Amino acid sequence: MPDTLRRNTRKLGLFCLTVAGLALAAAVPLNCVPAALRVGGGSLLAGMGLGLSLALVTRTRRPWLIYLALAVGVLTFVPILREWPAGDAWDVHPWHGAPPVVYGYLDGLRTLLYLLGIFWPFVHFGHHAPDPIPISPPSENDFTGESEKL
Repeated sequence: MPDTLRRNTRKLGLFCLTVAGLALAAAVPLNCVPAALRVGGGSLLAGMGLGLSLALVTRTRRPWLIYLALAVGVLTFVPILREWPAGDAWDVHPWHGAPPVVYGYLDGLRTLLYLLGIFWPFVHFGHHAPDPIPISPPSENDFTGESEKL
């Protein structure tokens, strides 16, 4: 990996972690830090799973492995669709009489950290280059399907 790309990848990772930290810091005045860590941490890990599976798709040429990685990537949407780890109004009880903004915060945090978790693994582990050029140029027989006779 060239130094410029490595440096930019590191900057992207630090940016994503900074935004995630700031999003989690908003839980302190809302008095829901344990719930935010549980919801945000699970969503961040699920997003990283999607980023890793997409990176695997870019690195392999085996069709069965591509489909398997895409299936794993689709499974990472389950925490967003099913609201897991629990963070809905009837599952999270930050304190007695908590304002509705706490529940909206946890739903927004789940989506934000899921999306932030995708970028760094995909950029760091993905293959972002054109396909390699073959060593020898293809002959006409490669296109017609006929074999050369000796």
